[in-house]
Amino acid sequence: MVTSAIETTSTPDQATLDALRESVANVLTEQCDSTELHAFVDGKNALDKILWAQAGQLGWLGLGIPEQFGGLGMCSQGLVILHGELGRQSAPGPYIATLSAAQTIVETGDEAMRATWLPRLASGEVSAAVPATLDVSGLTRSGAGVSGAMRCLGAADAALLLAPADDAWVVVDLDGAEVAAASMWDRTRDVFDVRLEDATPVGVLPDSAATRAALTRTLALAVAADSAGGARSITERTIAYMKTREQFGRPIAGFQALKHRAADLATKLAVADEMVRHAVQRTVTGEPDADLWASLAKSEVTEACVFITTDCVQLHGGVGFTWDFDPHIFLKRARLNEVLIMANTALRDQAAAALAAITASGRSALELGL
Repeated sequence: MVTSAIETTSTPDQATLDALRESVANVLTEQCDSTELHAFVDGKNALDKILWAQAGQLGWLGLGIPEQFGGLGMCSQGLVILHGELGRQSAPGPYIATLSAAQTIVETGDEAMRATWLPRLASGEVSAAVPATLDVSGLTRSGAGVSGAMRCLGAADAALLLAPADDAWVVVDLDGAEVAAASMWDRTRDVFDVRLEDATPVGVLPDSAATRAALTRTLALAVAADSAGGARSITERTIAYMKTREQFGRPIAGFQALKHRAADLATKLAVADEMVRHAVQRTVTGEPDADLWASLAKSEVTEACVFITTDCVQLHGGVGFTWDFDPHIFLKRARLNEVLIMANTALRDQAAAALAAITASGRSALELGL
């Protein structure tokens, strides 16, 4: 049963969510268009820093944080809208890691930890890092310190790391830690290696199972939403391109074979959107199968996104493989999303085990609560 401090509060109405989506979309369309994004990928601007500063000022980073800690308390619905719109533009920045760490602290951290970190995370004063994958060995605890190496998702200048350490999860201040950037095909997000030697945690979350479940669920929803948004955006851009590119004296969008391929993409997009919506609804209503549906959403949507972005590269023709066009940026982001958290086969195995347990208890994991 999901019992987070956010999900047990009143959820925003549809008008509020629609206004949020429009507001975020307008800002990102203006600030993170294709020209600016390509310039960032080429190292010609600091778009990630510019967007992060605006996100803090506009309250985006506090969407899932309760109001008493400087946030807006808009539940998973607000977070998924933000991640979806960030994905639509392939916006650079440590949003998935930071917002997921904050949500986990909300759910399983104590009051002191929430009061210390959540206001700073909500304002954008600091960012957070999390393990890039959760199925690897974590840090080790020896006395009051933790040691070890870990590959992380977030910004290389993140202030804190939320990571497993033996039988607990810890929050570690990364000031002074050994940090090395990892070479990554997706230039819109940072992956880096952290090495700690007897570092003193600034917080401990003793309920390891609950913390892991909360972080897995939150990351899964974020990655799924980012993937769904990116897939829809590059499909729309591809279809617009097909309407202008001519072959044999006519736009290629009029070719019957390509119409069928575009229709297949539309079908996959509809399924991806519904998977995300369903997983969010189960989380917001606190259903016992929320984790199951979040895992399925991540696995199904990320794979659909890889298929869609790959097809969009091909539908652009020869230029789809070139650096100057958009498809490669979205494909690389899709590929990173696919491997984050853990292998999709492992997530499906977890979902299958959860479904078996729920079914054995006489409950249903297939119906939304009314």
